[in-house]
Amino acid sequence: MKKKVVLAVLLFLFVLTGCQQLHLSLPDKQPLVMVTHLKDKKLSFIDLESYEVVYSEEFPFQIHSLETIGPNQVAIAGKLEDEVLLVDLHSGRIETLLEFGQGITSMNVDEKEQLLYITDAKEHQLHVYQLENKQKLVSIDVGSNPIQANLDENGEFIFVLSSGETPTVTVINRLNNEVELIFPVLELPTDLLYDGHYLWVAGHGHFTNWNESIEAYNPFTGEKVEEIHVGLMPIFIYDDMAGDHFYVLCHGSSDLYAIDRNTYEVKERVVVGDNPHYMSASLQHLFVTGLDGNVLSVIDRHTYEVVKEIKLAAGPFGVSIGAFENE
Repeated sequence: MKKKVVLAVLLFLFVLTGCQQLHLSLPDKQPLVMVTHLKDKKLSFIDLESYEVVYSEEFPFQIHSLETIGPNQVAIAGKLEDEVLLVDLHSGRIETLLEFGQGITSMNVDEKEQLLYITDAKEHQLHVYQLENKQKLVSIDVGSNPIQANLDENGEFIFVLSSGETPTVTVINRLNNEVELIFPVLELPTDLLYDGHYLWVAGHGHFTNWNESIEAYNPFTGEKVEEIHVGLMPIFIYDDMAGDHFYVLCHGSSDLYAIDRNTYEVKERVVVGDNPHYMSASLQHLFVTGLDGNVLSVIDRHTYEVVKEIKLAAGPFGVSIGAFENE
């Protein structure tokens, strides 16, 4: 395995002049899991076969948003930073993807159309960029303080969750970029998922009555139509359409719930690291970061057994998974 080295002078220049191109000396062995940190401002990489941390160093800023935009290609951004960066999980190269400006809260990619959607809490807008030429196509006004977006798999709509004084979802027609509907949702929302029928929203709820469920809305009328009881303060919903389940992270009770996407029944509950905030998955495993537990929980997505808890630097948050070149 190649020695883990990063040059301090490169990081220094990165802070002073912005990231035109930075190279991390990562191991040749693939695939790797990339973990971002909020407390220690670190970037860590884990070997998927040995579960060893093969690289972990200080990063110039806190990474609040990340999105896989292609095999071994991850876009990262900080809410107070002026650039969207592109990390190559194979080569270790980091370069500027977009010059943006502060305010990024989330990113979503349409791989087929090669479009990047960015929610902007500063301007209260959704921006659409063409990845090929890095040009902005349109900016769309949405609710106050947009924090997340979710794409309709059929390519017809995008749903933007805003957590302003009146939390809302904005429904946007992707064919003409027009706002179709804006409707209110639960208090202190954090994430959303469109499953093809309902729009599911997770969140803390009011501080006098913390939430213990995710709520489903008809995205074309705004009517609340369903509710699934889970753990305390569900904040993140994950679905990659592999298998029959989608997943909910509850950071108040430190557990993961597997939900049958056809019946909406809770099928499994798994205790994970303290204060889980984010997750991703391969075909075999689920990967959950524990922000306060300082671990990455690796869960068999067929048996729901925790097969490994990987100790990490303080505040693991985002996670993205690389792929073998022949996958």
